[in-house]
Order: sequence, then structure tokens, then C-alpha cells
Amino acid sequence: MKKSRKFWCFYILILAVFIIFGTALVRRLAELRRGNAFYGQIGEKSIASVEFSPPVTFAVRPSVPKDQEYEAVTPEPHELSLRLSQFAGEYPDAAIWFQIPDTPLDYPVMLGMDNQFYLNHLPNGNKNALGSLFLDCRTNEDSVHLIVYGHNGSGEKMFGLLKQYESQDYFLEHKTLTVATSDAVYVCPIFSVRRVEAGGNVYRLEFGDNNSLTDYINQAAAESLYQIDLELEDATRVLTLSTCTGWRNQRFIVQAVLPIK
Repeated sequence: MKKSRKFWCFYILILAVFIIFGTALVRRLAELRRGNAFYGQIGEKSIASVEFSPPVTFAVRPSVPKDQEYEAVTPEPHELSLRLSQFAGEYPDAAIWFQIPDTPLDYPVMLGMDNQFYLNHLPNGNKNALGSLFLDCRTNEDSVHLIVYGHNGSGEKMFGLLKQYESQDYFLEHKTLTVATSDAVYVCPIFSVRRVEAGGNVYRLEFGDNNSLTDYINQAAAESLYQIDLELEDATRVLTLSTCTGWRNQRFIVQAVLPIK
């Protein structure tokens, strides 16, 4: 009799745990579906054709072979500025639009009051585990280092596909990032791919002078997982994409040169 009671108590306990975790899983999956639906609707919106200035590219020095120059790789990159302007009209925290051409990574980037809110909120303010891509809250119009954070989402959602850059072959097929503001589009060549510790010197936004920034860029290039041949002497602004790796405080980052208009 006692064994029977113990069995039923254990059975009920296991059943309760299963129900609790199962319910939590179902809710999370439903939440992620809502997040995916939100971003899917963004991609479905049609954009009218509007003439913008051609995308700005990083000036490759004459010593670099012609076939290594970086050209715009999106068919109509000017449309990104219009897309951002329309989106920001509805969601004012939208600061830039970001994409990696020929990949699913194509999102608005938010700028909030802190670096916590958009970790688990969509651009419309709804709480969601998918979160948003967002700029470091310290960013301003004079920033020479723009840092964009995003979750390492499954199925290559958000910054989930950045880990592909651990393969040099993937980099060779996707050498540039595209960033749009309300009035310009920038094609940014990647110069460093690496793993770093969260909160370290890598995430600094302030540089005392040009020499300090140059030292930062050269060190980043030297620490890349593989060598990237790009003349960086004239680089004056940096774009950093940062996501988690699932290993303690380690982060995976992809860094590119952000041209000046």
C-alpha cells in the first residue's frame, strides 16, 4: 500500500513538471511565431521606387587589385532608406536598416534608452523572446563606432547566421554588410571576425584621437579568426555586430568599415 502511494505521488509530481514545462514551451513557441510573423510582414510591404544617391563604398587604395574593390551588391539599395523612413514613421526608435545581401538577415535596427529593452521586445514594443536588433544605447550622431546587438536565434533568425562567418568560405561569399540611414546607404567591407569577452575593450565607443581608433582597428584585424586582405589606413568608422555564443560571457562579433558619406 505504501509503495503504491509513493508511486502515485511520484507519478503526479512528474506529470505536474511535464505539464508546467510543456506549457512554458508551447507559450514560447507561440511567442516566437508571433515575432517571426511581425518581421515577415515587414518584408512583405511593397516599396515605391524613389531615387536616392548611390550607396557609399569604402575607398579601396590603388594598391589593391581591381577585383577586390567593393561594389554595391543589392539590386536597388536606395529602397532601404525609404523602407527605414516608412518604418520609423510608425516605430520612432528605428535608427538604421541593416542587411547582409543574399541572406535572410534583413532587419530594422532600434536605438533604445538602454541595452536591455530590445533584448526581449519587438520594435512595436511587444514583449517577445525574439527581440530586436539594436544599437548600443550610447550611440549618437557623432559616434565613430556603431555596435549592433542581436540574439543568436535558431533557424538563422536575427543574428543567428553570424556564426556562419567562422568559415572563411562563407566570408568569401558575403564580404560586405549593408547599412541604410534615412538618406544614404553604405556598403561596408568586413575586416575582422572573432570571439571576444562581453564588456571588454572591444565594446568601447570613445576614442581620444584618430591614432587610438587606428590602433583599435589594426588590433581587431590582427585578432581575426582568419586574415582578411583589406587596406585599413583610411578607415575612420567601425561597425560591429555582436551576438552570444552560448558559452558564458563569450561573444561572436563581425566587424566592418563604415564609410563616410
